[in-house]
Amino acid sequence: MVRSLLSFLLVVPVFGLVPDYSPDGMPLAGKPRARLDASVLTADSAHSYDVRHYRLDFDLPMTNSSFSCREQVCIKSEVPLLDTFSFHFAGLVCDSVRRSGVPIPFTTPSGHLHLDLDVPLPQGESLTLDIFFRRESTAQQIGYFFGKPPSTLHAHAMTCGCPRDNHYWFACWDWPYDKAERGCRMNLTLPDTFQACANGWLDSVTPAPGGKRTWWWRHPYPISTYLMTFSASRFARWDTVVTNPGGETVPLIHYMWPRDSATTRNIYRLLPDMMTYYADTGRYGPYPFERFGHVLGYYGFPWGGMEHQTQVMLHTSYLNGGGDATIAHELSHMWWGDMVTHVGYADVWLNEGFATWAECQCMGHLNGRAWFQNYIRGKASSYFVQARARDFPIYNPAWNDIYNYGIIYCKGAWVQRMLQFVTGDTAWEQPGILHQALRAYRDSFPYGTVSTADWQRAVERFSGLDLDWFFDEWVYNKGYPRYVLSWVAEPETGYRVIATLTQNNGSGVPPVFHISLPVRFWCSGVPYDVTLRPDTAVFTDTFYFAELPDSVRIDPDNWVLDSNYVTGIAAPGSNPLLGPRIISVSPNPSRGVINLQLPIADCQSSDQGMILRITDIAGRTVFLRSLDPSNPRTLSFRPGLPAGIYFAQLAALDTGPLTKFVLTE
Repeated sequence: MVRSLLSFLLVVPVFGLVPDYSPDGMPLAGKPRARLDASVLTADSAHSYDVRHYRLDFDLPMTNSSFSCREQVCIKSEVPLLDTFSFHFAGLVCDSVRRSGVPIPFTTPSGHLHLDLDVPLPQGESLTLDIFFRRESTAQQIGYFFGKPPSTLHAHAMTCGCPRDNHYWFACWDWPYDKAERGCRMNLTLPDTFQACANGWLDSVTPAPGGKRTWWWRHPYPISTYLMTFSASRFARWDTVVTNPGGETVPLIHYMWPRDSATTRNIYRLLPDMMTYYADTGRYGPYPFERFGHVLGYYGFPWGGMEHQTQVMLHTSYLNGGGDATIAHELSHMWWGDMVTHVGYADVWLNEGFATWAECQCMGHLNGRAWFQNYIRGKASSYFVQARARDFPIYNPAWNDIYNYGIIYCKGAWVQRMLQFVTGDTAWEQPGILHQALRAYRDSFPYGTVSTADWQRAVERFSGLDLDWFFDEWVYNKGYPRYVLSWVAEPETGYRVIATLTQNNGSGVPPVFHISLPVRFWCSGVPYDVTLRPDTAVFTDTFYFAELPDSVRIDPDNWVLDSNYVTGIAAPGSNPLLGPRIISVSPNPSRGVINLQLPIADCQSSDQGMILRITDIAGRTVFLRSLDPSNPRTLSFRPGLPAGIYFAQLAALDTGPLTKFVLTE
């Protein structure tokens, strides 16, 4: 799901049923099956049944927001004798509930439909209940939305119940981990001038009494409640077919108002390429359902996009363009979110972080590597903006933050990217070990539910790595590394470069992020890549070069979610952490004129005087001035540099520590 359309337009984002196994066929073990948030644990302790199938027969007048429905829900008992239980149910009126035609008692306490069976259901056995209910036209529009002229061009009914508002339009278990394993049917009876679409495949359209028609939709795959949907309006439809790398064909079926038919052919133009990219046998593998398509949310749709299973809903603003990234994001959810679904909202990043990472990959594939690098940096910037305001772990967010764009989506995507780096899956457009783990994860939990621990276990088994440290620091904790790199070159046979990496990560976050850090030095324009592997907050390593390095860049290919700067290039043989220190730079930021408060005693102690050196953020010297020992304690001057971040230092026999300052326009 693309969480907020406004944020999407501003920063270009967006909204196990089988045994675990490893590559050798042995069970994936060694990690807890799931870490569930408290709400799921509470619900699970009371969830005494398993939903097997939903059938919903709606009669929609399309003149107001009322409807009537006969629901058939099949459940299986998970306790020795199931005699009393509840569905989630709100904003609706239940008229009766029947078991094999016999009425059974029910009550509707707040948010629930509570049932008492006349004959208890033994464990492992199933029954089907008929629930007859209706929606009044005065009910609040939550989960179900209806608009008509003049508010809309055509009368339009639609549902969008993410994350758990679908119980406002039918009785259900409205948490994601209990999938209806035999899928759902939605049969929609409408005036015959309207059309309807829903999850899955349209079996037929038949006449109904009163000048109506019934649209018979069927979806046989396991489905979580929040992924169920239908829409009804005066729709046009167009179809095409994509053939994926494995040879399977996938029908693409789209619904829209007739006036938008030609426009949608343009906004969906890249969809076959996206489908082919994801379905590659080296990436995610075959598309998991019987068809795919879109419907536009003409009235009441609150997101940029929503990954309803087989039928994505898009905001109408994308008719004006700019929807490619959202389409890529929502399509990827068919694998990560719909086929393989988070067990609870503590693990929501497994849906949204994965889809945002997939979106970055796919859009990079379509637009090139340089475009990708800029795009993935944009995701990092969105996280940093959020983290400066309020940060928290991507695992188990507060309910109001389950779709926080900066953290759940963007940091979640970066966690996936960093796992690529940690596992060595770093070749551009050549999926490697992490993608292998991803396919095993998919095949271990097809059409099932997963936890963060399941994903960690899959990556560990394929990579051979113990990743407790990574998940503890990046998933179960908040924050990110804030690096300062200092270095000095000492002449030997060539040059010995001593690099000191300092982390000052702030309070409440890991003091040390242990992820390796790529660093690129340049010697006479030739790049040399080294890797720092920090294990302390102040970490030092030594490297040897034939020539004196003249510049350096931290993480040149954007593999680590960090903020960093280089504190300058030290002269050979000098220590950048020793020497006289500038007391202050003011104003900071400055529009051009800066005032330095100098340590006058240190200046006077040197027979040669002092040198003021200013370096840019890449460590290049951009300003030099000799200071006479008789200079006053405060020096005012205009360095004549463009806007940016700079570092000032005093140098005599030793290179002094650096003082950061900012020049603005």
